[in-house]
Amino acid sequence: MWTGLLLMVALAAGEPLEDARQSFAEGRYAEAEQQALQAAATSPSGAALYLVGLARFRTGRPAEALEALDAAGRAPDAPEPDAWNFNRGACLYALGRFEEAERAFANVRADAPLARLAWINAGFAALDAGAPERARMWAERAAPGASTDEALQVEELRALLTPAPPANEADEAYQQGLASFDTGHFEEARAHFLRAATQQPDSGRARLMAGASAYRLGARTEAREDLTSALKLPLGPLDRRTAHQYLDLLAPGLRVSGPGVWASASVGPGFDSNVLQVGIAARDVSGASADQETASTFAEASVGITARMRLSDRLFAAFTYSGSQRAYAQSAVRDYSLQLHRATVAVEWEAARRVRVGLLAGGDLFFTGLADFRGLQASVSANAWLAWDATEHTSTRLDLGVAGKDGLGEEFAYLTGPRLDATLSEEWRLHASSLTAWYRYRQDRIGTLEQAIASEDTAIASQAYVIPFAFASHAVGASGRWRPLPWLTASLDAEVEWRRYLEDSSLRVVTTDGATETWNERRRQDVRFALGPAVSARLSDHFRLSARYDLLVNRSNIDMRLTDEDTAACEGAEHLCHVYDYTNGNYEKHGVLLQLEAVW
Repeated sequence: MWTGLLLMVALAAGEPLEDARQSFAEGRYAEAEQQALQAAATSPSGAALYLVGLARFRTGRPAEALEALDAAGRAPDAPEPDAWNFNRGACLYALGRFEEAERAFANVRADAPLARLAWINAGFAALDAGAPERARMWAERAAPGASTDEALQVEELRALLTPAPPANEADEAYQQGLASFDTGHFEEARAHFLRAATQQPDSGRARLMAGASAYRLGARTEAREDLTSALKLPLGPLDRRTAHQYLDLLAPGLRVSGPGVWASASVGPGFDSNVLQVGIAARDVSGASADQETASTFAEASVGITARMRLSDRLFAAFTYSGSQRAYAQSAVRDYSLQLHRATVAVEWEAARRVRVGLLAGGDLFFTGLADFRGLQASVSANAWLAWDATEHTSTRLDLGVAGKDGLGEEFAYLTGPRLDATLSEEWRLHASSLTAWYRYRQDRIGTLEQAIASEDTAIASQAYVIPFAFASHAVGASGRWRPLPWLTASLDAEVEWRRYLEDSSLRVVTTDGATETWNERRRQDVRFALGPAVSARLSDHFRLSARYDLLVNRSNIDMRLTDEDTAACEGAEHLCHVYDYTNGNYEKHGVLLQLEAVW
């Protein structure tokens, strides 16, 4: 059985306990206990006694931990009852008081975030108390709606409730393995299960439980080998599903979360310091007056659905749809409000041991504006990848992608054209963290915009900016993800891109005598830096609160605010000077978004 005190030291605020909480969070439990005892002596409180109990349990003293928890429960500021009951149950179970442990777990309220885990632990306690029918009742109660980890524990409990009848040495070794597994002695359990598998080579269940034990020990390679071997042997439907669930937890790629259907919806406020740079394409092409308001608050709402399917033991598929609407509050930039719809279908095949091949097809549809709501751009894309999982902790992946884009309507015709991508990435995975570094080459061959502008020069009949948007770029970046606590996730994305446009921009001038001249012909080059830290906290089984900050810094040789060393250049035949540039290419964009997300 898995049981243990939660890292839920969400106690009442108070300065004397801060050092104790910090010590506990860093794993210095003996020090945390002493600091909490000192805090309790200074100002007696249920919070201090509760932390004493948590620390004592972590140092292997469940009887003393239970004493402190009970004292905390009698205090005027008693701890939150659900976590308190759960942790009392853990202490009672460790002391072998199984019926009392079952009652403590049962006292966790049905609508509490801990409820399902409490029911599972109540089932293990009932089983060890010699009440298999009650244990079976708890397993059936916990199964509907269980997460992947919870479902695995439910299946382990069910497996203990339906053991094969011992008839020979292999069965005896298997039963010994179950007993060790139940008490958390996974290394000993694995040895028993491997002995059972050796004595009875066609026992898929023995090999399955050997793999489950290896997984609990963190031996990912051995776990994968055992579970893969188990699937080649006779297994019942329930055992086969359990083996797949463990392999899903061990696998990268599409199958990492296992089959299922998830839906989500989110809403939240945000702030954008430079709305004119919207990400899909630079639309700041009108001179970018320094007096124009470019910052705005916004509201954003989104919905999404993901379905993952196991088509065979080595073939997986996923379908995703997401839709979002961002609406800016500032009237001057409200037309830049953006709506996005995106759908993808992907398949991934485990072509060989540690080799994955995948294909993805998708489409995007962008709309812009609010009062003047209209189509902006549509695109279809295809992506293929080859991934090599060199070890259980590293993967190398090559992605090749192509997309065809279409600017919707004459206004956005310049957004039409193909895009080609090639990306090489390396991922490192370790426990609750991962890091991916990548390099990307991109060609975005969308079109050219010609934008007429007025002139006060009486010698000029008309003039227009010629603004090419096609570019080629090299980019490097990294993304990291860290889960310091089961309910808390932090991430960081960083990217540097060197972008060179494929054609020259210029100012096309028609004089009153009918001559056409090309002024300020210049090839644009940009260096772009993007940074995006984010943090997400799980509030309950279905709700999550996220905050994200995005920074984009663009440095360009196109900027009408730049000065030229040779001031006479503006008067030459080519008028090669920055005053005739079409935009301010040196800018920064800051974005902040706070979202409340519901997931089913």
